[in-house]
Amino acid sequence: MPRVLYINEKFGHDATIILDTGDACWISVGNKGVLVRSHKHGFWGGLLGSLFGLKLYQERDVYRALSVAQALADRFRPVPQIQCRDVMLKAFCTAVWHSSSPAHIQGVLNDPALLNG
Repeated sequence: MPRVLYINEKFGHDATIILDTGDACWISVGNKGVLVRSHKHGFWGGLLGSLFGLKLYQERDVYRALSVAQALADRFRPVPQIQCRDVMLKAFCTAVWHSSSPAHIQGVLNDPALLNG
C-alpha cells in the first residue's frame, strides 16, 4: 500500500507519496500549473528529486490542469489518507495513490481522454 510522506499546503501546495515500488512521487500544484516528478526514495532522492527527478506530468495551463483534476476526481475514489483542502492537489495525489508505478502514473496523467471527458 502506498504511503503519504508529506502534504504541504502551508508554504506552497505539494506532496510526496511513496509507491509500493519504493519510488517517490512529488506532486506540485500552483498558480503556474501542475508538475509531477518521480525519484528514488532516500536522502539524495528526496533532496534533489523535486528538481532533477523524472518528469511524469507537467501542465502550465491552469485551466487545463483543473480540467484534468476534475476528470481524475471523477475517475478515482477518495483515499482517507489524503487530507488536502486544495481540490487539485487532492485529485492528483489520489491518482498517484491508485497507480502502481511511475510509468503507470505517466500513462494515467497524460491520457488524452481526461481532457475530452
